[in-house]
Amino acid sequence: MKYKKTVTLAYVGLLLILGCLFFSREAECAKTKPGDPPAHWKVGSKLKKEWKNRKLLIPSEQFSGFPSKAFVVLAYMGKSQWGTSARYPRVAFAIGDGTLILTAAHCVADFNQGGVQANSPHTVVISPYYGDVFDFKILVIDKEADLAILKAPWPTHPALTLGSQEELKRAKHLFAVGYPPSRVINPQETVEPPFDLLHEIKAEKLAVSFENDKRPHQAIILEKTRFLGNGWSGSAMVLPETGKVVGIVCNLTLEVGTEVTKIFGLPIRRQKNVLVHRTAFGCSVLSVNTLLKQHDLESAAAGKIPELKPIKNADHSFTLAIEYIEAYLNKEFDRTLLVAQKLTELRPGSVQAHLFLANSAFDTYTQDSSKKDILALAESGFTKALRLDPNSTHAHTYYANFLTHTKRYEQALAETEAALAIDSDNQLAMVNQMHILTTTDPAKAENLGQKLTAIYPNNAHYWFSYSGVLSSLDKNEEALKAAQKAVDLEPKGLFGGMLAQALEKVGRLDEAEESYRKMTENCGCQNCWFQYSKFLIDHRPEKLTEAENALNIAAKSKKIRRVSKKNFTNLRYNLIHAKFEYAEKQSPEKAETLARELLKKSPKNAQYWFELAGILRTLGKYQEALQAAQNAVNLAPEQSYRPRLANILAKAGQLDTAEQTYKEMLHDHPERPKYWFWYAKFLNEYYPDRIADAQEALSKAQPSDKSWSVPADELRQLYEKLSLKTSSIVDCNELNSTAEKPH
Repeated sequence: MKYKKTVTLAYVGLLLILGCLFFSREAECAKTKPGDPPAHWKVGSKLKKEWKNRKLLIPSEQFSGFPSKAFVVLAYMGKSQWGTSARYPRVAFAIGDGTLILTAAHCVADFNQGGVQANSPHTVVISPYYGDVFDFKILVIDKEADLAILKAPWPTHPALTLGSQEELKRAKHLFAVGYPPSRVINPQETVEPPFDLLHEIKAEKLAVSFENDKRPHQAIILEKTRFLGNGWSGSAMVLPETGKVVGIVCNLTLEVGTEVTKIFGLPIRRQKNVLVHRTAFGCSVLSVNTLLKQHDLESAAAGKIPELKPIKNADHSFTLAIEYIEAYLNKEFDRTLLVAQKLTELRPGSVQAHLFLANSAFDTYTQDSSKKDILALAESGFTKALRLDPNSTHAHTYYANFLTHTKRYEQALAETEAALAIDSDNQLAMVNQMHILTTTDPAKAENLGQKLTAIYPNNAHYWFSYSGVLSSLDKNEEALKAAQKAVDLEPKGLFGGMLAQALEKVGRLDEAEESYRKMTENCGCQNCWFQYSKFLIDHRPEKLTEAENALNIAAKSKKIRRVSKKNFTNLRYNLIHAKFEYAEKQSPEKAETLARELLKKSPKNAQYWFELAGILRTLGKYQEALQAAQNAVNLAPEQSYRPRLANILAKAGQLDTAEQTYKEMLHDHPERPKYWFWYAKFLNEYYPDRIADAQEALSKAQPSDKSWSVPADELRQLYEKLSLKTSSIVDCNELNSTAEKPH
């Protein structure tokens, strides 16, 4: 028994030894580059274990007196016509006397790429030392080295000291120091909310090697990084012994391979897309020094900072500024507003803090137009920012955009002109100016549209805006061409609505419907669904159920480009009217039954009484129609129900009361051309001898309020009828005078 047990144990031991000898897992990767680990990096090796166990370090614990607050955050908070856009922040750091900031070139260059809307690109620097947000100037960019030198707005700042190229060459390891994301983000990864931004700098210690000088943006190679990824760009590469900066993190590569499991040397399992290693690259201090020398910046880079005193509430304010960016990235607009309010309380003299508050307040309003009280907060923020810095192009541009949305066009135009006087290329200011001129001076707006589309023929937004100008001038075919150009340039952009409207205006309704439908797929904001519903109500009576569904989706949508409650109310009114009108065309009797059934459920619904009055008028039931119309007016005297009441009074033979009702309408709303037109028709039909009164009323029915305008053909027809009557009277008078003459 003891012998068998010994044999069994020996057998098991032998299997374990064989397993160790013949069972292995290896990662096979593509051809390696300089600085890469071996092509067959065993997954179970010490190297892999060290990599997995590595942690981020706190720089101040690694270097005595390390200036942690030298590191600043670059944040993009660009403004478009419909809101503020944020992007994941980048890293930069001050050097020398604190007035120069170094970062990777793409940290400031790619922020300013335009989108499908006109933008006022705005990148700010957030300082942990001052606890504040500032504008800055880009002094010089070296695209080949992926290096940018910025001019800081402050007189001094905690800063790093530049090391030498010789010190770099002797280094075996470097620390990459920056503001890391809360998790590792790979270059090819699509990053989506929620975001959790860290507020303190961290470091990763990495082995260093060198690339040749022909690729200055990859002059330094940091091997086998675990943490570096998106969000680390612009971080400093510093020497372990001294904390001096000798390079800047620019980019990252991933090596992905296949993990092979083997037994006795035979592969039994392959797992693809296994991460083999990550390598970070950056430019060296040689590129930095070359650029400093070329632009006479050496003295500032070599300067010393004076003894710095702590700034009150700096840590708290810095945290608030980072939280503001974080909230925008996560689309938490109520939170942006609360954070911005706290920041302005701590930094009342900060231009950017007041712009943060103003933009977040206005963006909150665009998400929910019922919050009208918040508009005052937005305007206060814009005006305070302008008082603090009258030469801020961003403050003028943002305020002009706000004023344009609130239809204060004269003041908005002045602000756009002030912005363009400072920055003549600000797209948002130019497009808003064109939008304002569309209302105040369409001919000038057309000239501006021609100019912008000629200078920027590939800018879809300019063609979109130009189409709107042409449409307002009733140049519908030209507007259609401009809208089509915008959609061709940005097929999945926000421009399908303008194309749909242009097609609708020229009568190409099937194509218009398809464009409206695509708009809801490509964008799907509240306004898209609203416009689609409106089109169906206006042109597709057989699709009113679909129109109602679209309107309900619009009402529930929380996406940008909001629709006012007034417009929703008006469109729901139009939907109900279209349903009754369609039912009446099918069968007035069935339409009457439908109206009465609805009134049983909602006897105080003024619109149902109004629609019933119209149906009864069609059926010739004038007394019943009169009572229904009177009910509608009594229930909702503020609505435009009196014209129908006046018309039915006339048909019921109560001409004096009818005319009195018309006069009351005209007294309350003399600006509505359609009211004058209806009164002229009444006079023409019931008082044929009062031609002069009818002509006078008709002369006041010319277009002045688009929402109450009279179709041109209807105006022409009534003019012709009155002209014929006038001619007949003249002819009769001439005949009478001839008859009195002796033959």
